[in-house]
Order: sequence, then C-alpha cells, then structure tokens
Amino acid sequence: MKRMLLTIGMALAGPALAEDPPICGTSSAADWAKIQEIFTGEWLIEHQAGYALFNGMVLPFPGDGEVETITIFQLGDTLQATHPEAQAPLVLRLADEPRWTVDIDNPAIPDPLMTPDDVAMVAGCPQLDLPRLVGTSTAVMDGVPMEFTYRMMAMDWSTLYGIMEIDSVVQGTPIEARRTVWMRLAGR
Repeated sequence: MKRMLLTIGMALAGPALAEDPPICGTSSAADWAKIQEIFTGEWLIEHQAGYALFNGMVLPFPGDGEVETITIFQLGDTLQATHPEAQAPLVLRLADEPRWTVDIDNPAIPDPLMTPDDVAMVAGCPQLDLPRLVGTSTAVMDGVPMEFTYRMMAMDWSTLYGIMEIDSVVQGTPIEARRTVWMRLAGR
C-alpha cells in the first residue's frame, strides 16, 4: 500500500519538478522571499483521515472528501493562509524544528497514508532540505477555544503535504486531534 502511495506521490510531483527550479536546498531564512513568492496564491486543500484522543479513547475520523480553497498571501514579511470560514488566518513561518516524525505507539491510532520521510523520499532529498512551514491560529467553536497548528512541507513547488493538529480542553478534558492534509496550487 505504501509503495502505491509513493508512486502516486511521484506522479503528482513529476510535472511540477520538470518546470520549476529545484526545491531541494531551499529551506533556510535566505530562501524566505523566494518561498513567499512561490507559495502565494490559491491552494486546493483536502483533509485526509485522522483521529482524536479524548479521555484515553482514540476516535478515528475519515477524510472529508471535500476539496476546499485556501489563499496564501504575503502581509509585510509574513506569509499567511486563510479560508473563507476561518476566524483568523494561519500565520506561517519557516520551521526551525528537527526532522518531523510520525511515531505512533498506540495500536488504535491509524498510520498516516504518507509520513514526512515518505514525502522527502518522493522529493528526492532529506526533509530538512525542503521548505517546511509551521502555521498557527486559534478559533472558538461552541464556546471552546482551539489551537490549530499546521506543519507543511513541500513535495514540489505546487504540492504541500501537511499534518493538521488541533489542541483544546473541553470541560476540563484535553483533546488532541491529528489528520494529514494535501494541498496543491490551483491551476497546476
């Protein structure tokens, strides 16, 4: 199954890699202006399957199957992403974190379709050499504050893989939700 997904990932990345400048080695602060310029625009996002941890229970949830549009734009020296239903934009920055891993030690939590290392393998370089962005935002739903974090890495200049994280506390009980997302530049 994982081999099939990697093949699909390579097919997604293939045409864009032939037209765009190399993506490997564009992960530093010196590349920020280039990253901002290339990632600015309309993106199609699809939320994949995930899970929520609530009071010691794992609650799986399927992908929603919908493709939505988000806009990534520059505001001064920042990069932000917004959705028409978002209460506040995601403020994006270059990741200054170690290599991302998906370590799941609970058998009830489903494995993601692809991991950050799988995406790096498709891109052809270590993930720390790829543009990686962290976006944060907050929202209040039904009176409950929620913190959103998106960790996104480029497979190529028009395909982003990400992990959406939601953290909250409902009636004194912490809730943690995770799901993968795929984004592709509209029109590509």
